[in-house]
Amino acid sequence: MWTRTPTLNKSSLSRLKQQRKLYQRYLPALEMKQRMLLMLRKRARTSLGEIERRMADLLEEVGVELSMLADEGPLPEVPLEVSEIRVVEENLVGVVLPRLEGIEIERQAYGLLSEAHWMTQLIERSEAMLRLRIERQVVSRRLALLEEASRTVTQRVNLFSKVMIPTVDKQIARIDLYLADQERAAVVRSKLAKQKHAPAGPASGGSAE
Repeated sequence: MWTRTPTLNKSSLSRLKQQRKLYQRYLPALEMKQRMLLMLRKRARTSLGEIERRMADLLEEVGVELSMLADEGPLPEVPLEVSEIRVVEENLVGVVLPRLEGIEIERQAYGLLSEAHWMTQLIERSEAMLRLRIERQVVSRRLALLEEASRTVTQRVNLFSKVMIPTVDKQIARIDLYLADQERAAVVRSKLAKQKHAPAGPASGGSAE
């Protein structure tokens, strides 16, 4: 952390210049990470929007294909069971993110002859919707993590670019000005000291006759 009120000497000046070098070397890496996170966040938002669009389209299809269900009263229980959800973790730009690898859904047995003719179609559409909901849940979590990481790295970029580096620059300029003033003052004192100790010239006057 930088010193807010540095000592006005060459030692402090050297230390502050070293700090500035470190900050200026670290800032580009932070800015690169910020750009990567923003790109990943944009991709996650696009993926989430695509999933929600597919869900809306599927609901619209169900409304057209199985419109008779609106008059059938309560929907029958769909015999589906999620047997496995495979989610792996991947480290991107220092952030651990979930990624959906697969979903296993089992269709439970049901009496085909005793059910309405549209039961198979309903099960297919219900399974597709279930998969989309699980996918949306994983992508939403991924997006939340990326948004949190983006906020954190943006705060750090702003801290370095808008606070730490400008503060060190001001401190360096202050010490440079002070040392320059001290150097000028020392030159003036040296000149005055030389003039004070300089030998006096011979006194002028008329000779007696």
